[in-house]
Amino acid sequence: MRVCLVSLNRYHHDKRARALARSVRRVGHEVSVVASGSGGPGEVDGIAITYVPSRHPAGWGLAGKVMRRAQPAWARRVVHAARLARAARATGAELFYPTTAAAVPVATAAAAGAALVARPPQWSDAGDRDLVHVAPHRPGASVSPGGAGLPLDGFRVPAAIPEPGRHRGLRIALCYRKTDSNPGRYLESALHRAGITVDLRTGGLDWGELAPGTDAVVFVEGPYPALEITGRKPRVPVAMWVHHGDHHLMTNLRLVDRYGVDAVLLAHSWHLAHRFGVPVHRFPFGVPPELVDASIPFAARRHDAAMVGGQLRRSGGTYARRQQLVHDVEQALGPGRVTFESDVDAATMAAIYADARIVLNEGGTRHYPITMRVFEAVGSGAVLLTDDLPGTDVLFAPGEHYVVLEDDVASQVQRLLADLPALERVASAGHRHALAAHTYDHRVDRLVAVLAGSAATTERPQPPRRSAIAARIDADVEVQRLTVIGEIGLEEELPTREVWDVADVVERLAPRTMEAVAVCDAGSPHLERAVRSARRYVYASADVDAVRSLVLAVHPGATIDELDGVLRADLGAESYRANVSDWTATLP
Repeated sequence: MRVCLVSLNRYHHDKRARALARSVRRVGHEVSVVASGSGGPGEVDGIAITYVPSRHPAGWGLAGKVMRRAQPAWARRVVHAARLARAARATGAELFYPTTAAAVPVATAAAAGAALVARPPQWSDAGDRDLVHVAPHRPGASVSPGGAGLPLDGFRVPAAIPEPGRHRGLRIALCYRKTDSNPGRYLESALHRAGITVDLRTGGLDWGELAPGTDAVVFVEGPYPALEITGRKPRVPVAMWVHHGDHHLMTNLRLVDRYGVDAVLLAHSWHLAHRFGVPVHRFPFGVPPELVDASIPFAARRHDAAMVGGQLRRSGGTYARRQQLVHDVEQALGPGRVTFESDVDAATMAAIYADARIVLNEGGTRHYPITMRVFEAVGSGAVLLTDDLPGTDVLFAPGEHYVVLEDDVASQVQRLLADLPALERVASAGHRHALAAHTYDHRVDRLVAVLAGSAATTERPQPPRRSAIAARIDADVEVQRLTVIGEIGLEEELPTREVWDVADVVERLAPRTMEAVAVCDAGSPHLERAVRSARRYVYASADVDAVRSLVLAVHPGATIDELDGVLRADLGAESYRANVSDWTATLP
């Protein structure tokens, strides 16, 4: 696919845009850049750049200067945006990536015709050219260079309930952090029900220790740290179930390489399929029959509305709209008729939904997920009242199996509850459809079909040998944004990350604002400010003892270790991580 990045800034200074371009090219797409700036066609990171001067008209001596001074600022911006769009369209790209939110209208103008726009979900919509909305209904709009995945036949057509033991004789190594909230546990149970022999790996995988006769290996995305992989990969199909969207994308791209994945199973955010270098198959969450309970009669349920999710009672942030929904519904119905909970285990969540008539679903602004909550709600016999998330209508029929949230959710909930027979019909239809097509038993059948059609490969070519500090940073796959003191070529060693020289960002280094800091020169005058700015990790390959003392003074709760002469300080930031005790406690 031909991809064009559209930048309103000096592209060669934009570390985020450059990491994006390298990542897109790395999986096999043809990438070009159109950016604001002067000069003729150039190249950065081996990627061709067309510069579009912001001054118009350019040159023309005194006459040109007079014309430029006479232009209002708004006119200058309009003319420049139109020229950028024309230059981008001239690249013949099929997909345009705006590198900032302000560049979305320019990319949209460039995509006029058959091309599309790829943008993070939190940025403004690109209309009928928007890949986020187009991809669920046109799978060919976002396809991996490695090939297309299986078609979606069967998702909307009720199928027979899968028979227990139907895949007896197969053997799969299942690798994931087994926590209470990881959906891998429901896939694991369904594999057992299908008669498949499951070899569970929760801490890591030594390829040399795969059981003889293993038919495939399946990784499930889970809390970090990433699973440790050792040995040489044999020629056996490997799949990875990715169940987070845009905000975990760069990490998952790295894990696909690390695990030697031959097929990606994408739970939602299907606009991202083109970002992976191997075939991508749609693989949503499902109804876990061992967890949900729909036995309580609809009219007898205690909770008119319910929701279990993160940050329900906080103020602002990524889930500000969710908090407002919860507040408005609680005010409208009264606290005795609703249950909104955070930080409860799966069993408690299932008990709440089993006793609810309506389950609210709001996925936040970062990645438009078709969450597990969608399937937990309909599987519990409740009515799903949800955002119109891209792709939900591919799995269920709106109005028949679920209800789309309106702007005034409090009035909408009251109106729905005023007609319980009609509400119960939606709940019953959604529940029947879910059991007929969307249990984890159905997902196992799809998984077996994916694995049967996947070309098993051995390990992909490994990158050149890295420095010790680059290897330590790379082991923390979730690290994306990094400030470096004493640059030693880390941007080349870690090409899909944003690597910033401290001198370029020192004025913006407020406490705990930088994801990670790498110290390669402890004599820098910016050392203390940089260490204070770290939120997740500090790494050091120079003057390790001095850096250790500084880290402990600034971040007294840090956990520090040293390997191959490189210090790594884990600052204990809140993140998608699991302590060893969290997942070993759940082993069978």
